[in-house]
Amino acid sequence: MALPAYDILKKDAAALVWVEAVQDLDFAKLRIKELAARCEAEFIIFDQRTCEIVARLNTLPANG
Repeated sequence: MALPAYDILKKDAAALVWVEAVQDLDFAKLRIKELAARCEAEFIIFDQRTCEIVARLNTLPANG
């Protein structure tokens, strides 16, 4: 069984908060959309293999 390759993080006022780890990038993108539907925040997908941010979704209002 392969280890999860992508971390889903939520950007907090002062830090990034780990939410969960998933194996597939497409599933990670789906998950941040589901999470963003429940709360306004910025969500980030981090690739553990390359140590790079590969996607982000910001649902915060433009003025705040």
